[in-house]
Amino acid sequence: MEMRRSYLTSTATALALTKTVVTMNLVSDTRLRHSLEYRTACPPAIAKRTAESLGVQFHKTLMSEQALADNFEEATWHNEYPMPDLNYIGKYVLSNAPKEHGVKVVLTGEGSDEHFAGYPMFLSDYLAETDHSWPNYNLTDRERHESWIRARQASAYFFKIDDDAEKNAEEARNTASTQLNNVATLSAIGVDFPNIFNSCVSQYGERNTQKTIANSISGRVRDLMTSKWHPLHTAEYIWSKGFLSNAILTALGDRAEMAHSLEARPPFLDHHLTEYVNQLPPSVKIRWDPVEGRFSEKWILREASKPFITREIYERKKHPYSAPPSWPANGPLHKLMSRLVTQENIERLGFVDWERVKNVVSKGFNEGEVSSFRLAATLAQWVVLAQKFDMKQAEASI
Repeated sequence: MEMRRSYLTSTATALALTKTVVTMNLVSDTRLRHSLEYRTACPPAIAKRTAESLGVQFHKTLMSEQALADNFEEATWHNEYPMPDLNYIGKYVLSNAPKEHGVKVVLTGEGSDEHFAGYPMFLSDYLAETDHSWPNYNLTDRERHESWIRARQASAYFFKIDDDAEKNAEEARNTASTQLNNVATLSAIGVDFPNIFNSCVSQYGERNTQKTIANSISGRVRDLMTSKWHPLHTAEYIWSKGFLSNAILTALGDRAEMAHSLEARPPFLDHHLTEYVNQLPPSVKIRWDPVEGRFSEKWILREASKPFITREIYERKKHPYSAPPSWPANGPLHKLMSRLVTQENIERLGFVDWERVKNVVSKGFNEGEVSSFRLAATLAQWVVLAQKFDMKQAEASI
């Protein structure tokens, strides 16, 4: 059977006490892993060259599908938070590497993408309006509008779980988006689950993530978003107040690290730096390069770091830290989720309708549906959490 060409890009953790860099890489295609192209341009190779240029030690942690499956339940238990992907397992495993080298304190990069607009969905919000605060804004209205359309389309799939849920949320999205200056980032974090729940959930009324996000923001801030802030700043605020604090700093941060008694310090979240960066014009965070014909994310950070990093890193486009959303049938992950997502386990949860989810594992692995894989992964995490914490079965109160 042909393996899918997918890989988990590297994430680097600087070990504060030993001047060491630890990086992780996951490759699910053996041929890709042994190719000359991969060996020279893959994230671990780049990280190694960077470490050599800085004169620091380099340690690499390789992940496999088997390792993801082996650590799924333990990482989920420590995480206490369901995620629609397997990124948190990689961070859980990576966080054990410093401990193996006798290091208890590390520096991590959380906050960099939030402050300096590193995520891909931020581009469409940057292009939604002209940046009048930057005198050297180098895009014509036509170039900006055409680029905005392409960026909006490219970000439409970000974090999508289910096509039907996307369609059903249209009316509510319009209401929430209007309150938040129509930023695309709202769709990236305000993804609704498909209708898989029973009366235990429906008894509480309407279930719409985007409206919940909009309603959680004060009227004063919403007024600033629609009357004063650039859409990029609105997007960064929404992401930082929501996904950064509730998911990244927990699932990909503190809980994964403290599972191994590792103390992580994120210098990019220093409040002095945060206050300074919040005053910067959008166009120093994302910059159009007419020579290269592309947008450069985190531009001002690149410029500030240029004397201290290699040209390869300076010019490299951001690669997200993400696990592949598709895996081969009959592999370790397929077997794991088939064992966890059963009728008995789902009905024991008490709030999910088995008839609506009974085929998600098969669709996710046998048919390669990304949305079904994400849902299957989430269901499997719910099952693990219910078992590990001996949770009572949910019952409708009405």
